[in-house]
Parts: sequence; structure tokens; C-alpha cells
Amino acid sequence: MKVYTKIILDKNNKTIHEESYDYKGRWSYLGIHYSYKNTRNQKAMEKAAKRERRLAERKAKREEKEGKKKEEDINKLNVNEPISLEFITNPNKKK
Repeated sequence: MKVYTKIILDKNNKTIHEESYDYKGRWSYLGIHYSYKNTRNQKAMEKAAKRERRLAERKAKREEKEGKKKEEDINKLNVNEPISLEFITNPNKKK
């Protein structure tokens, strides 16, 4: 049985180049076997997606921490302004 590994055709479907070998055995054993070279692009894309996901998680965690710090900064008193009785007793006043 002749097994083709590479066939190059021109625009009129005439064979320009072919690579093949003879195989004597069962068709079930003859199949597509992937090597590292065949799956290199897919693995690189998966690795990039994983890296981006990790960076996004870190960024979200950092923003969460910074958001808490910003809330704490809002509640701090300004040193240059005098404290009045109204400022201390009015809970609805936002500063």
C-alpha cells in the first residue's frame, strides 16, 4: 500500500511533487502522529493565554487592595483645615 506524506499539485491538479512510502500493515495503526513541532503553535497560544489570565488575576487583586487604601485615604482628616463641631457631629457630611 502506498502512503503519501506530501503531494504538491499545480492549478490544473497535475502532480508536481509527491513523497510517499510503502506500508504493509493494518490501517488502524497508520494514522496521524503529532510531534512537538506540529503542536508548537497551539502550546505557545495556551501558554500566552495562561500568562494573561494570571496577570489579570494579579491586577484585579492589586486593584482590590488599592481600592481599600483609597477608601481609607478618603476618611482621613486634612491637617490644614480646622476641626469644627459640625464636622464631628454631622454623620451625613462627606469629605
